[in-house]
Amino acid sequence: MRHPHTLLAALIPILSIAAAAAPTDPVAIELPDPALGDAHVVGLRTLADVPQAYVEEEFFVSGNATVYTYEEQPRREVVLPRDLDVPYKTRLIVRRPADPRRFRGTLVIEWWNSTATFDSAPVWDASAEFFAREGWVYVGVTNSNTPIAFLRDGCRLGGILPVANCRQRYATLSLPENGQAYEMMSQIAHLLGEGGADTPLPAAYRVKRIFHAGQSQQGGSVITYATAFHFPANDGYFVQTFSTARAINSGPACGVANAPAYPACTPALQGAARLVRTDLPVPVYQAMSETDMASSFGVIANDARQQDTRSYRYYEMAGTAHTGVHKDVDVVPNLLTLEQACLNPLNTHADGPVFGAYLLNAMWKNMELQARFRIPPPHGRRIRVVDDAVARDEFGNARGGIRLPELDLPVATYSPSNQVDVANIPPFLQPAIPLLNLFCALSGSVFPFDQEMLAELYPRPERFVARYRQRLLLLLLRRFLLWEDARKLDEALVPPVP
Repeated sequence: MRHPHTLLAALIPILSIAAAAAPTDPVAIELPDPALGDAHVVGLRTLADVPQAYVEEEFFVSGNATVYTYEEQPRREVVLPRDLDVPYKTRLIVRRPADPRRFRGTLVIEWWNSTATFDSAPVWDASAEFFAREGWVYVGVTNSNTPIAFLRDGCRLGGILPVANCRQRYATLSLPENGQAYEMMSQIAHLLGEGGADTPLPAAYRVKRIFHAGQSQQGGSVITYATAFHFPANDGYFVQTFSTARAINSGPACGVANAPAYPACTPALQGAARLVRTDLPVPVYQAMSETDMASSFGVIANDARQQDTRSYRYYEMAGTAHTGVHKDVDVVPNLLTLEQACLNPLNTHADGPVFGAYLLNAMWKNMELQARFRIPPPHGRRIRVVDDAVARDEFGNARGGIRLPELDLPVATYSPSNQVDVANIPPFLQPAIPLLNLFCALSGSVFPFDQEMLAELYPRPERFVARYRQRLLLLLLRRFLLWEDARKLDEALVPPVP
């Protein structure tokens, strides 16, 4: 018996989660039956978008995971078992170099985002080309019960519009409680790190480092996980565009109307306890877009800025948006792209014009260097905040923060939000407007300057190019940009013509 089954023992604080959470518990791996339909592939960047040869495979993984809760007066590092050994069966997708000789030992586990009720892969979408360029293995995992319901219900958008024929393939998946994800992800990480015949990776792929990553609410999951469930198999955590911990389980929160008494309710972390730990023995990076500064879940509202430590780095990226969706990609399959759904021209961190993805790529490289060689990552300048609002220059762009050249040599105003273009949404998609509005609100807008302003600001194009390249060089020297991405920006540069 793994855990005591008495109420008294269940209420004793578990101070050593590595021992209590049993992250080394065995799990079973199986290949889905291809006769039951095709895989519902997650991520808007396909393997056709990466320059290197990669292999993509889907697996089912099953096991038992305990659901945890907090003490009645919660402390973020202390968790208690609530429901013991609850069975689960989820799915993961592995993307690996076709040639194992290209694998360099680094594996990224993305906690797939579930905000849209189906899986999305914003970490992969932003950095897919970088992962492939570096020869990393990527593993994405369904970690929430809403996407599992979507898969089991036949992959129907909004419960109506089918986007794949997947009901039979995923009929056996089950994740009764979102709180199972924390122990489940430890078991998956242990499996991948240990290797062997029963893992999703061939024997030639020897994993040396495992990094966990999540964006938006799954960034909150990574905060909760890193803070309370860290164990030695994990080598780093990357929180993208989220500021506070996600709930440790999906039970009723203590203190709300009609909530049962503790321990039947789940205490919520408060204040600084909602923030990620900064004293872990492995790298923990937190990268915030400008969209995330003033939103209800963002930095200012939650007083979420933390000081850098030996292992922790906190970054704010000026002019960048929360959304990493690429342009010309359908947000409603075969019907609607993001740029058609949103009113203003897009500025996403995946496709620019302010390429926050390139900043994220450099952070990923810095995390690997820190994990492998203990090379300290750079510190980042923060976005300037005045009276609980982002301070802006005369062009309406944010002051401070980590800045790509577009912010210092602006040819447009880069807004951190957008809005849905209701007039452009077909009548049969009207039920999807709330979801599309969320996508647009988290996407940026770009408002280009007119020719007269450009001529006044930049009368000499050659001078503009020289200053732009100086700023690229500065980012390279500060290790916030990689040579390959700097080259892309330089090659795409079109100087304003007076």
